Amino acid sequence: MTLTEVSQVKLSDNDLSRESSPTHVYRSRISSNSKSLQEKDTKTALDRINKSISRSTTRIKKDTGKLRRKQLQQSLLRTTSTLQVKDGVSSYKKDFGYDLYTIDTEEIPAPMRQPEMQAMAADEVSDDCVVLFDLETTCTGSHAEITQIAAMKGDQRFNKYVLPTGNISTVAADKTGLSVQTTVQGSQILVHNGRRVAAGSIHSVLSEFISWLRSIQGTNITNGSKVILCGHNVRVFGMHAIISEAERCHLTQDLQAVVGGFMDTLPSLRQFLPGRDSYSQANLYKDIVNEECEGHSLVEDVSALAELVTVSGIPLEVLAQHTVTFLTAVERVRYLNEKNTRLKTLKGHLSTLPSATLNKIACSGLQYSHLKLVFRRGGEAALKHLLSEPISGTRTVRVSKVKQVHNQIIGHFREVLTQSSEV
Repeated sequence: MTLTEVSQVKLSDNDLSRESSPTHVYRSRISSNSKSLQEKDTKTALDRINKSISRSTTRIKKDTGKLRRKQLQQSLLRTTSTLQVKDGVSSYKKDFGYDLYTIDTEEIPAPMRQPEMQAMAADEVSDDCVVLFDLETTCTGSHAEITQIAAMKGDQRFNKYVLPTGNISTVAADKTGLSVQTTVQGSQILVHNGRRVAAGSIHSVLSEFISWLRSIQGTNITNGSKVILCGHNVRVFGMHAIISEAERCHLTQDLQAVVGGFMDTLPSLRQFLPGRDSYSQANLYKDIVNEECEGHSLVEDVSALAELVTVSGIPLEVLAQHTVTFLTAVERVRYLNEKNTRLKTLKGHLSTLPSATLNKIACSGLQYSHLKLVFRRGGEAALKHLLSEPISGTRTVRVSKVKQVHNQIIGHFREVLTQSSEV
């Protein structure tokens, strides 16, 4: 029984007599002192425990804070490293032969995506707006120059030849009958099937074509709409060629003032007449009009397309589904032209890579100098990060996550590094 319990027991008479004795009083005082000492010791022990817990908690908080600060510093270091690789910093590895304090501020472009082309609005498309046209060019590549423009709207015709600044490819010459020849005086002339034809510069002919379209717009279109240039496979060929030439001649705004968009009869007829083996204009004309296209003349081709559209009975609603606004067409052509320029730099150094890979690198906005710059700034890790960089809003990466692709590109720059003190 504890001292507290003893104090609560009801005492008997004998106990009272004993309690009054000096011996009992002495013992009672000892018990009281023992109780006080026990309480004091307990309180001291609790204080020590509480202080120990407090110190431990403080230490844990400090350690947690240090850990968090370290994590944030590492995260900031990674972010800063990535930004330095892309944007340029004031110091780089000496291994590449660069001054430690050389300032380099060239930026790596963000991932690019091919612009989407938009169809024209329904109220912008009418029969009155449609002008059929076709082109001849020096070749089929991205650097093709126009050598002839032909167009028609009802009984109104346009047909002009262009003297290109470059040569006409053998394939194009065999197809069109056009060639560039040099006279005895040293001047160049355009020849069609052995006969010289009047040919102007692309700027003068394109300006004439825009003026002709403006007259068509004024006499045939009453609601203020713009002209729609309609051709077979125009989205792949004609649209790109005429916009590219307008860009080079600084006539894009003039063309935009009169042309609202483009209309393609190839996908339109594929949708309207499914199941055919061929959708080339010549084969469609033969099957539907029941006539052969005689020879090759651009003017005849445009007339044949007009007859093909009429005889096939294709509704305007179907043709309207395969239109492209002029502005989105310009965006696409600019993107493709810039991509082709970047692709040329890649092919000049990384020709061992598959064409599809080189094309994807160029489509993402990168050229050879960008890859070289990133490798110089951050080495292999930075180059891998750039190639496998996620594209915002998609599940795809900039170029590739494939190690084989990474290793091929890295191997190239390693070889360059061994051959030169400066990459």
